Amino acid sequence: MNRINFLLTLLLAFSLLTCDKNENINDTGGELTLNFRGFFDQNKLKMFNADYPYEDNMKLRLQLFQFYISDVALLKTDDPKGDSLQLIDVELVSFKNIQSDDAAQKGISFSLKNIPPGIYKGLKLGLGVSSDLNAVGPSSYTPPHPLDDNYWSWAKGYVFTKIEGNADLDNSGKFATKLTFHVGENEFFRKKVFLTDIVIKDKSSSNFTLDVDLHRVLAKSASDYLDFRKVTQDHTIDKSITKFLADNLQEALKMPGK
Repeated sequence: MNRINFLLTLLLAFSLLTCDKNENINDTGGELTLNFRGFFDQNKLKMFNADYPYEDNMKLRLQLFQFYISDVALLKTDDPKGDSLQLIDVELVSFKNIQSDDAAQKGISFSLKNIPPGIYKGLKLGLGVSSDLNAVGPSSYTPPHPLDDNYWSWAKGYVFTKIEGNADLDNSGKFATKLTFHVGENEFFRKKVFLTDIVIKDKSSSNFTLDVDLHRVLAKSASDYLDFRKVTQDHTIDKSITKFLADNLQEALKMPGK
């Protein structure tokens, strides 16, 4: 009996030690939820279930909008080139399943835990796949992983951004023109910095929201936009189109109200 009691006591002590160790790991630091919301002008962005007015009396119906983010980091100083805390190597922001107002309001979120408490001066990220990750093919990753798909074997790199849908070119109500625009290649990787205080508290959650306007990606201004009567697809072949979309995405991603 004494031996049994001794073993039970030893087992209980080990269990308590293990629990304490796990709790310390899970409770270290604070949590940050990084949220992305899609819009088309002032309208919530929804796939399949909404029509959006476009330049020159055209209309669009979207089926896919997605882009990679990489090298996401919190800034410890107000200098983007200064000290930073890496949060995300790479993630895919995809609105393909956003098909209702509720889903559009919630957006796409990534929960980042175990962040050292403090007041950070901002956040920086890359739009696309960083060059070191872009050099590694999907066979190196086990699904589900952001880089297990969206790879161009012929270009030896990932598709940074995908925009797909249909256009009504003559306001007939028939969305008969298929649209496909894919952006890739290292030269079209872009960086974005958001300077604002981000407070991380121990054992607490914080939120950081970014809004992206797909209309602003497709149209820089009323006179400078992708004319779907002239071009309906590009796979980083016409570099002027690719640069236009990459630059516009960089400008279209903003903090709410900015």
